[in-house]
Amino acid sequence: VIQNTNVEIEVFGFGSLCVMVEGRCTLSSYVTGKSPNSNGVCSPAEAVRWEETPQGRRSRLNGVLIDEYTKDEAAGYPTLCKGRYLCGDTPYHAMEEPTNLNVLEVLPDLIDAGVGAIKVEGRQRSPAYVGQVTGILRQALDACMANPDTYTAKDQWLQQLDRMAEGSRHTLGALHRPWQ
Repeated sequence: VIQNTNVEIEVFGFGSLCVMVEGRCTLSSYVTGKSPNSNGVCSPAEAVRWEETPQGRRSRLNGVLIDEYTKDEAAGYPTLCKGRYLCGDTPYHAMEEPTNLNVLEVLPDLIDAGVGAIKVEGRQRSPAYVGQVTGILRQALDACMANPDTYTAKDQWLQQLDRMAEGSRHTLGALHRPWQ
């Protein structure tokens, strides 16, 4: 695509994965009766319920079961698009997993492809969050630009970003996802 256009290409580089466009989440609006665009979040706090069970924890949005977590499992913020639903007898994240996209490990590929900008989630985040994430990305980009052939994402950067990530995990999105 980049070779066939004079438009600068940007990619989303770090943050919560989301399938809605411009704050319009039909799933959330259907279940809660509220627009994420005018209410500021896709899962309004007053519609979220957590239930403790002998096996772990359940999350619900306006009564709809979104996911069940074991006691040892980190739970992300309960959103319908990141719910784990039964597909046959197998629990499955039908749309997205409750993780953050993190492109640090593929920066050389993005630079080689001609990507002109890397975006960071910030619409519903604090200035401190955005500052920490962009600071780490800046270090990684500088290291990658200085030595693209030997660049590897530092464990320290990945760990710092995972502490800020939904579910304390990150993903490369479609680059690693097994499609069902």
